[in-house]
Amino acid sequence: MEISKAITSTNTQLAEVESTLGEICLTDSIYEQGQNEEDVTNAVKQIEEERAALGCSRKLLEELLSKAREDVIARAVNQGQKRLTEVTFGSNNSGF
Repeated sequence: MEISKAITSTNTQLAEVESTLGEICLTDSIYEQGQNEEDVTNAVKQIEEERAALGCSRKLLEELLSKAREDVIARAVNQGQKRLTEVTFGSNNSGF
């Protein structure tokens, strides 16, 4: 399903963002590379915003997948009911 692929992709992106955020928070080498504290703070804020957006996307995708599954089940139940209520008489209808 496309929704499942989107969830997997979102999870991968979320893991990458978490990893990047962890690297920034744990590394002092950023300051050694000539970046000032304000640049690092802005980068952390952007990454945290991206993480929040990905989290919301994942939640919405999971809800969409759940709804899609419910719809598939409902259609299957309706198809089953239609099959059970169809009546055929074959060639016994002659003369009526």
